[in-house]
Amino acid sequence: MDIGGTNIRTAVANIGSSDLINPLKKNHNNIISIDALINDFLRKDSTIKHIVFSVAGPKINQSISMTNAELQIDKNYILENFKLDSCHILNDWESIGHSLSILKNQEIKFINHGKPFNDTALVLGPGTGLGAALVVGDGIILPTELGNSSIDISKIFQQSILKNNNDFKNVESIISGKGLEKIFFSISGLKKKSEEIVRSYEIDKFAKQSIDIFLISISQLLSELALIYMPGKGIYLSGALIRSLVNFFNFDSFTKNFFENKKFPHKEILKQTPLAIINKEMASLHGSLNFINKLKI
Repeated sequence: MDIGGTNIRTAVANIGSSDLINPLKKNHNNIISIDALINDFLRKDSTIKHIVFSVAGPKINQSISMTNAELQIDKNYILENFKLDSCHILNDWESIGHSLSILKNQEIKFINHGKPFNDTALVLGPGTGLGAALVVGDGIILPTELGNSSIDISKIFQQSILKNNNDFKNVESIISGKGLEKIFFSISGLKKKSEEIVRSYEIDKFAKQSIDIFLISISQLLSELALIYMPGKGIYLSGALIRSLVNFFNFDSFTKNFFENKKFPHKEILKQTPLAIINKEMASLHGSLNFINKLKI
């Protein structure tokens, strides 16, 4: 079960399999409580004995209080109140990190093929907020709270027409679905949902300008992260918003901004760092399944 800032994705799977059974996506605005959510899920299939949650929020002591919703998911509480053999709590980008090793070639679109130089990768993507995780080898996944940092904010403002005001306080206030909406408002003075902005790219000059700034901002951020984390195995962008923007990517412009203002040898490091977009839907659920498969329950 993947509980994001806006939507919940659920599926059932047999341990040892790579297939999701009946994957579903729905908005969680009407969810009363985590108890109601779990009861509804288990009522549909009483054979479920193990459950893996991937949740948008920082994990502390096997508990996550969501960043963009009033829900708390606690492992001990769930095991005490529901008839399950095991319960596992993952940060949502921790689960996406676990999906990286099972991706097929056709599920990855490369912006820069690069030349991998170590076994560390970075996965991230803008959704309701901005999520990210560092993947070391196939077993160590380190989720971050990158979106709530203020790294690179001043640089983004220096190189765009955005006005530095109280709407832009941290990274995800620019690079997220809500960030795209704020960029659009800053330019046009109008309010539109991110989905509407994407749909109107071809017919609305403000939508086009907003998305162009959004993509430049991502490339600039990735350039800094590449030097901070040294992900020689690659940086992988994931999420529904990124997939919806693929057709608007100017890969040459994106890589130009990725390399810009860097001197040797740092530019050489960036040239060797693969950049790619994950096309796989429900990546978090596939990652959660891969996680529990590796436990060999």
